[in-house]
Amino acid sequence: MPMIDQDKLRALVKQLYTTVNELEAMFPDRHFTPDGHMVGSLGECLVADAYNLDLKTASNKGYDAVTESGLEVEIKATQSNSVAFPGAAAAYDYH
Repeated sequence: MPMIDQDKLRALVKQLYTTVNELEAMFPDRHFTPDGHMVGSLGECLVADAYNLDLKTASNKGYDAVTESGLEVEIKATQSNSVAFPGAAAAYDYH
């Protein structure tokens, strides 16, 4: 059963991208692309919530979460114009 407040998450991530767009408009020669740990952590949290996984601490060696049956799962996320994964109720569009 999902535990994330989807509306709040959607609003917070949209706010992040709004800030990025404003910074890039203010400083046209600079990029403020959310990447690295933030995108990875968002992906891990969304997937763990959607699939009822036991999410391990950040940077756990070899895997990010464990299924109810004990299977170790590595979760990878990358940035695009939306976030989606199989089994999700809806994609998130942040632009």
